[in-house]
Formats: sequence, structure tokens, C-alpha cells
Amino acid sequence: MKKQIFCTMDTETFGGVVSPKGIYHLGGIIHDGQGVMYATFNVLIAEHFDQIAIDSYAKQNFDKYLEMVCFGNVTMIDTEQNAIAFVQSLCDFYSVTTMSAFNSGFDFEKTACRTLLEGKEFVDIWLLALQTIAQKKSYRQFCLDNEFCTQSKKSCSTNAQTIYAYLTGNPDYKEEHTAFEDSLIEMQILVKCLAMHKKYNKNVHCFNFPQSRGLFPPYK
Repeated sequence: MKKQIFCTMDTETFGGVVSPKGIYHLGGIIHDGQGVMYATFNVLIAEHFDQIAIDSYAKQNFDKYLEMVCFGNVTMIDTEQNAIAFVQSLCDFYSVTTMSAFNSGFDFEKTACRTLLEGKEFVDIWLLALQTIAQKKSYRQFCLDNEFCTQSKKSCSTNAQTIYAYLTGNPDYKEEHTAFEDSLIEMQILVKCLAMHKKYNKNVHCFNFPQSRGLFPPYK
């Protein structure tokens, strides 16, 4: 039986979350279901680098990206197309079977990374976490104790930051919101979910899964 190899990745985009205009940062890990890592990638896209400083959301991390470049902690690739081709080549080399991302509907539907799904299955880590970790009584209690809830206050927060805070027992944890660092925590969430050996759905984005509405733990 062919071993399941994952590519867990994250994207940072400019132009808003509804209709992003492009990717400026790609990060990810190629790993197995137990979290053994085979390769990592941390890519800044040169053609969009100037957008980081002027985008209303991205500019908060501009200094971090300058630091990455100055210290050589990131690979610069000229175009978005070539950056995605680079990730594809890594996936081919390591025989990746499964792409994964937290809120895969964004990374693989609203960006050019959709081409990375061709010939592979995918896992939406958000949906996976809803079907596993978020169903634990201790998770809901953690959210109640720390006032982690959605804006409507009808359900507990289930974003990657809150789930990782629960897994690490650190309610003060804050996501960095850079692609590579976020992909690291998303991989750990994925591995923890898989270790629970619960049934979960593949090849469907959370927002396209009608039953997901019943999976959000109530806040009140």
C-alpha cells in the first residue's frame, strides 16, 4: 500500500481575503502522518514583494519579511507561477499523495495553488479539526475558560490559533501570520487529529460541507 505523504502548506496573499490578487509568501512542510518531515519550503515571491508594504493586512509583517531576506531565511523566487512550479516539483520528488491546509477552500480555491491539487487528494485541516479535536469536552471548556469565541459569541473559536493554543495548553499563543510558521502549527494540528483515529472527510472544503454547521461547539 502506498504510504500517505502530505504537503501541508499556507499562503499569504494581498488584495483582501474575498478576492485576493496574488500570493507573496508560500510556506509548507512535506511530511508523513506521524509528523516526520522530509522537506520544507519558505518562499517569497519577488514580483509581489512590494505589495507587502502597502497592503492593508500584509504590511503589519513587512519588517519580518525584510528580516527574512536580510538573514537569508527565505528563498526568493521571481514569479508566482515559478514559485508554485517549485512546490509542485517538491511534491513530485517526494511522491506527495495529499495536500492539506487549514481552510483549504482559501488556499486551494482562491489562489493559483489550486493547480497543486491535480492528481492528489486533499484534507481541509479546519474540517478535520472540527470533526475531531473540537468535539472533545475539554476543548469547549478551554474556550469557555479563556473566552475564545466567534464574533457572534454563539460558538467557540475553531481557528488554527485557538486549536494550537489548546493543544499546547498555552492560551496566550498568537499566530505569526507568515506562511511558513503557520504551516508548522497546521501540520502539528493535522498530526494530532490523525492520531485520534476518528472518521473524517477528505476532498471537501469546510465551507462546502453542509454538516460542518453542526460541528462547531456552542459557546453558551
